[in-house]
Amino acid sequence: ALAALGRELAAEWAAQDVRAALCQLLLLWLGISLLGVRLAWRAYGGAVAALCYRTGPAGRRSPGTASGASP
Repeated sequence: ALAALGRELAAEWAAQDVRAALCQLLLLWLGISLLGVRLAWRAYGGAVAALCYRTGPAGRRSPGTASGASP
């Protein structure tokens, strides 16, 4: 069933070259974008996580104190 669908899709793409090229271009752009996000997360994910999740005394202060000083 999937092979027949694939053959039908390939035949349709061959019949409509402009739409097929545009669809392939958009799929390629999506793939490259996802790869870029993946590589950026691998490189900078630790730094981003460190900004979001604090550890140590600064991460455990109460929300009412802006600088961590006791009232």
